[in-house]
Order: sequence, then C-alpha cells, then structure tokens
Amino acid sequence: MFAFIRLTISGVIAFVFYATWAYFANSLVSDDPDVLLKAALVQGVYSGAITLVFTFFLEYFYHHFKDKKYCLPFVVPTIFKPSIFSNDCATSKTFEASLKEVERACKGMCLPGTLLTPLPAIVVQASFVISINIMFETPNLWLTVAPSIFFSAVYGFVYSVSLNRKLRRVQA
Repeated sequence: MFAFIRLTISGVIAFVFYATWAYFANSLVSDDPDVLLKAALVQGVYSGAITLVFTFFLEYFYHHFKDKKYCLPFVVPTIFKPSIFSNDCATSKTFEASLKEVERACKGMCLPGTLLTPLPAIVVQASFVISINIMFETPNLWLTVAPSIFFSAVYGFVYSVSLNRKLRRVQA
C-alpha cells in the first residue's frame, strides 16, 4: 500500500510540474489560452502517467541487470542475445563464443548492470513524450520535452543507485 501511495504522489508531482512547465514554455510562442491549456494538459497527464510506468520499468530492469556486467562495445548484443537466437545452432554458439571472447578482452572496461537499468526506460519515455507532443502539435516541442527527458534520466539513475544501495544494506 505504501508503494502505491508513493507512486501516486510522484505522479501528481510530475503532473503539476510538467503541466506548469509546458504552459510556460508554450506561452513564449503563443498567446492562445486554448493552445496553452492543451499543451499543459497533454504534458501534465502524460508526465504523471509515465512516472508510474517509468518506475515499474526501473524496477523490472534493475532486477534484470543488477548482478551483471556488460562490455561497453557489446552492451546491446549481450542484453538481447537470448531473444535473438532462440534455437541452439552453430550461429548462436558462434555468436555467444564471440561475445564471451570480447568480454574477456574488455576485462576492466565493463559497465555494471546497475548503470544500464534506466536506459531502456529513458528511451521508451523519450520516444513517447516526443511522439505525443508531435501528435498534439505542441508549438515549442523541444523546450517542452527537454526537461521531461532530462529529469527522467536523473530520476532513473538516482532510483537505480538507491535500489542498489538498498540491496547492499539487505545483504550486509
């Protein structure tokens, strides 16, 4: 129940902040109150809802990546290799052996999975916010969506680090 209340409060805060920002950002290029209100409501409703979804994505990907390390040049193939090759064949064995060899060669240059946790959620969030604002013809698109993407990224990384610290405290 506490998690639900915390997520609801986060969604309301996101709605108020981003609706206010969108209203201001678009008031720089339009005096039409209908346009300003529509931009504020679109951004506010979207931001409140995506805050909830974003946090669930962070939780999911944290549990998926937390104990892994990824060699920087091969992050995407390593993450998605199980879904790329579902059959055990020569191609999948060669691909997996190549990735393991590259990971050995990159020893010491690997990223902890915790740093990758927010990236899928950020990409999804950025794609949605840009698409929705294009669809609703927000006049000052980039100024409207930039804070949303930036603060979502900051929130994602801070949330991931806090999950990691919480897990370490529990294990200690």
